Parts: sequence; C-alpha cells; structure tokens
Amino acid sequence: MSRSFQTGLTAILILVALLCGVPVAAAAYEARAPGYQCAISQQAPAEAVLERGATGTFSVWPVGLECRYLSEDGTELIVSPGWFISGLAIGSLTALLGLFVLTALAMVQSAQLRSRTVNR
Repeated sequence: MSRSFQTGLTAILILVALLCGVPVAAAAYEARAPGYQCAISQQAPAEAVLERGATGTFSVWPVGLECRYLSEDGTELIVSPGWFISGLAIGSLTALLGLFVLTALAMVQSAQLRSRTVNR
C-alpha cells in the first residue's frame, strides 16, 4: 500500500468518523442536560396528553433520544429513537476500527522496513 493511499484513506476515515459521530454525541449531550424534556412534536402518540409534558432519556439501543409521554389513564407511552442515529453510530465505530487496522498495518510495515535496512 502506497504512502499517499494510506494518507488519503486515513483522512477519509477520520472524516467519516467525525461526520457520523457528531450527531450521536450531540444527542447524548442534549439528553444529559438536567430536566431535559422532549420537544412536543408530531412524534407524540395520538393518545398522549401533551399538557402533562414529556421526559426524555438517552437510549443505548437503538441509539438516540427516547421520549416518554403519559396517556389519559396514566400509562407511559414510549417513543423510541429511529435507526438513523444508530446507523451513524455504527458507521463511526466502523471508521474508527478501520483507522485502528490501518495504523497497525502501517506500524508493521514500518517495522519490517527497518529490519530489512538493519539486516543489510
């Protein structure tokens, strides 16, 4: 693998990791705010009593913000996050894994080159 190809691939993988990781980090940051409440939006179930408000937490799987509403009879209605953020999280982790493999490969190649130079 040529040096310029490795450099280009490294830059692409870093860019993908950042672009995919930022929305996931933003959702986690937003959910950790004290007293976070979900925005009352069109995602609210029809039977939810919007006057009672909604609470939100960060869901690990699927990744994202999970909103909890209350119905007339007091039952809790949960709206799970979509799979888009989960896909971004998987993409970010895959890019980070690719960076790890690329770094390990570059270190092995460098060590092999040094050992060939020393043995001559």
